[in-house]
Amino acid sequence: MKRNLWQIPLAVACCLATCARSRAAAPVDFNRDVRPVLSENCFACHGPDQEKRKANLRLDVIDATTKPAKSGTIAIVPKKPEESELLKRITSDDAEKHMPPAKTKKHLTAAQIDLLRRWVAEGASYPAHWAFTAPVRPVLANAKDEKWARNPIDRFILARLDAEGIAPSPEADKVTLLRRLCLDLTGLPPKLKEVDAFLADQSPDAYEKQVEKLLTSPHYGERWARHWLDAARYADSDGFEKDKSRQVFFYRDYVINAFNNDLPYDRFLIEQLAGDLLPNPTQDQICATGFLRNSMVNEEGGVDPEQFRMDEMFDRMDAVGKSMLGLTIQCAQCHSHKYDPLTQEEYYRLFAFLNNDHEAQRVVYSPAEHMAAADLTRQMREIEADLQHRSPDWEEHMAQWEKETAGNQPQWTVLELENLNENDQRYIPQGDGSLLAQGYAPTKFTSRFRAKTKLAGITAIRLELLTDPNLPCGGPGRSFKGTCALSDFSVDAAPLTDEGKSKRVKFSDVTADYDQPEADLERNFDD
Repeated sequence: MKRNLWQIPLAVACCLATCARSRAAAPVDFNRDVRPVLSENCFACHGPDQEKRKANLRLDVIDATTKPAKSGTIAIVPKKPEESELLKRITSDDAEKHMPPAKTKKHLTAAQIDLLRRWVAEGASYPAHWAFTAPVRPVLANAKDEKWARNPIDRFILARLDAEGIAPSPEADKVTLLRRLCLDLTGLPPKLKEVDAFLADQSPDAYEKQVEKLLTSPHYGERWARHWLDAARYADSDGFEKDKSRQVFFYRDYVINAFNNDLPYDRFLIEQLAGDLLPNPTQDQICATGFLRNSMVNEEGGVDPEQFRMDEMFDRMDAVGKSMLGLTIQCAQCHSHKYDPLTQEEYYRLFAFLNNDHEAQRVVYSPAEHMAAADLTRQMREIEADLQHRSPDWEEHMAQWEKETAGNQPQWTVLELENLNENDQRYIPQGDGSLLAQGYAPTKFTSRFRAKTKLAGITAIRLELLTDPNLPCGGPGRSFKGTCALSDFSVDAAPLTDEGKSKRVKFSDVTADYDQPEADLERNFDD
């Protein structure tokens, strides 16, 4: 079984990163070796921050460092450290020219100066930030004992041990190997019968068979998904004061199944950022977007809903930056990032993309619930088919009834409404004249609309609440159950020629097609 690179155990990945370099002979790496030195000692005055930049010199980008200054000097001349002003300044005995200045209380060590000199001598390369660089398979290290190295990783380990003058440790016994393997891949120790079976298996691929077995275990996904769930801020409660329970375990199960099913990494990210935008998205792909909904929820009485919604948005940005981009992007909330390649404008472009999305809660179902729903649908279709069979001419009867009662039916006219609210409720006009409510949905709120009409003899006003497939349970309400409650409805009428002369309309009667038991509109309506 093949596993994606992103699923390699972290311990092995760290081992690769450490063992791949030899202290003495490895070339200087800008991101690993040089950037930290420049960031600590130079970027405050010669970095991305334009307002604090001195002498119009930037040391974080290659183009700025290799251009002549007004004085004619060049900060960095690749492969010529003796001509590079940077090297001259950091080694100067003149207090006026020495860098960093004494007032900064920063000091480069001899090892750091030598590192910068070697970097310039090697060509002063400025590779892209590691988060934007595609992984490259390294050249296999030379190993003195080819028999000891059983796989490519062993070669890197042995090369590093050789460089340090350390002999490999003796091979662990089979019980220890199995225990390490089980704890690493599933987080669970092996059972006694598994140990006995492994000891009894004398085949040369006994270990490989154990690896394959553990990779197919559902516990593999449970073990390794927890790292991503931490990055996604997953929790089973809201946090803050009330810390109420929330049922979002479908997202947790999506991540576990992604590991167990060996989902490609690019697909893994796409589904979590925009699974609902894929063609004919599955329930799992919609659940994947729960990545963006794992922020803590503050339901304290004095909280401002829109202000906290913004806090949630900044948390989403932070999660996307750290887990998906490999960048710390919070700094760009206030200014262009000083250390990572991200401008403030780019930050708020991504912020706007996420902020303009529809945030309706989605209702999802377990396999058993899907089967029950399918069975109910089948039963309803059978009832409909039976009714149509027993009354094949029902459409003709209905058409005749509508014709006979046409004169007694009210003629309804759809009004074009203008939203007068100055809050975070969004009402998006639809093609049929209806309005789609989006944005944050507080527990109680009042919406105000204005409409102009030349109709005369108006005797009734009808408010229709429509369903929508993007709402929980199809709507029409935006609560988790798809319900809502209308507690009051009022109309002010004014002449078209003078809107200031408005009068409250008094209703003689009110009816509702359906009333919530806890909010009986007909009984509680205030005339």
